[in-house]
Amino acid sequence: MFSAKLKPHGGIRPYSHKSLTRDIAIRPLAAPRQLIVPLRQHTGPAAVPVVAPGAILSAGQLIAEARERMSAPVHAALAGVVTDVVSGDQGYIKIKVNAPADQPLAPRLAAPDGLDDVHAMLSLIEQAGIVGMGGAMFPAADKIRMSLRYPIETLIVNGGECEPYLTTDDRLMREQAEFIIGGIRYLQAITHARQVYIGIEDNKTEAIARLDELCRQERNIEVVILPSLYPIGSAKQMIEAVTGRQIPQNRRSTEMGVLVQNVGTCIAIFHAIRFGKPVTHRVITVSGRAVEHPGNLLVPIGTPIKEIIGQCGGLKSQPARIVLGGPMMGRAVEDLATPINKGTSGLLLLNGDELPQTRPSACLRCGRCLDACPMSLAPQAMFAELKNDGFAKARQQGLNACLLCGSCAYVCPAALPLTQFFDWGQQQLRLIKHQEDKLSRTRQNSARRQERLAREAAEKAAALAAKPARRARRNAPPTEDTPC
Repeated sequence: MFSAKLKPHGGIRPYSHKSLTRDIAIRPLAAPRQLIVPLRQHTGPAAVPVVAPGAILSAGQLIAEARERMSAPVHAALAGVVTDVVSGDQGYIKIKVNAPADQPLAPRLAAPDGLDDVHAMLSLIEQAGIVGMGGAMFPAADKIRMSLRYPIETLIVNGGECEPYLTTDDRLMREQAEFIIGGIRYLQAITHARQVYIGIEDNKTEAIARLDELCRQERNIEVVILPSLYPIGSAKQMIEAVTGRQIPQNRRSTEMGVLVQNVGTCIAIFHAIRFGKPVTHRVITVSGRAVEHPGNLLVPIGTPIKEIIGQCGGLKSQPARIVLGGPMMGRAVEDLATPINKGTSGLLLLNGDELPQTRPSACLRCGRCLDACPMSLAPQAMFAELKNDGFAKARQQGLNACLLCGSCAYVCPAALPLTQFFDWGQQQLRLIKHQEDKLSRTRQNSARRQERLAREAAEKAAALAAKPARRARRNAPPTEDTPC
């Protein structure tokens, strides 16, 4: 065990609010009446349904399969009957849940025959539908396969959990540390990483002690104590703190020989390979001062948030904001039928006192956003460009490198909506790139068509030119050499 090699640039220290749930053990949520399972719980295209309304499901059964890269299969968390199926990126499968006593289990996942251990393990990870459980939701099998293009020397297991309120990873490290170590062993076998570091913030003393105890029995696995700094849980900041190395903006960490996985992802990998279990549940933190009984819950994926609120004692007061995830990078929702997905780490029910006061004023040019930005960007300059639709200049200033972590907006005394503008700006850059790529393909197709038409015209002209010569040869008088 050792401390971080250096403190990454920027970052903030918001009030954590973790005391609301830090010491509450994980408990399973009672089976909800209905599941609304999203078909897109990953970074790629939506999974394709393989069940129809009226289908009777067993717990763990495959209900939607991945047919493209960066997609992931989806499984039923509980037994029940399919009541509705809607395909597409916004699609879902609704399941009327049976009583817990009627929960038949689906067959275990099985690796295809004839594969070596690495490919067999990757197949199980892929079949299980494992994605980044820290919130990124990048399909784990695709991420690992991409990393195998390079020699991976270092595996970093991310236990930072720097977002306020959230204590999901903290409880997992304290209660399921053995599963984390098991997942690490499988990842070592796949990647051949020579050194493993488990990065944990210094405010998680029990988790540090538990994992350090287990790591003493392991070769080349060490706990690294990180400063309690947001957003040190981001991959590049984690790598910098643990190894002292900076990852250039235009390169992936795997190109530098470093692979990062969340502690929850490690647990899911262990269960998939060791027990053949798909991802059907996840642990979330339910917190905020508007909910009666905050806690850490093991929740079936697809559970509507109204069911979770009901099983946490209901609301003490009308929440001013409902957030899926953490308060810094989470997503505000209004519909209580919104379901939990694989990347949901928290459900926050916040009252007005817990929200920042947002009355924007003119920029004071104080420079606090410069100091807070973990990517060493110039938020005020990018904001000024985006207000005037200067997308190209904002891109040159590093807009695509922005983590959307919200650190700049948090420290801004003018309460400027910096993060919202940067999110919008990145969406516009993606749209512009899509349009440019489409125009480029159109030009290429047009050029190929013109080449084809020119080639066909030349061949037709040559054929027409050859006809008189052939006709003249046929009509020519016979000679002595002409056969009879």
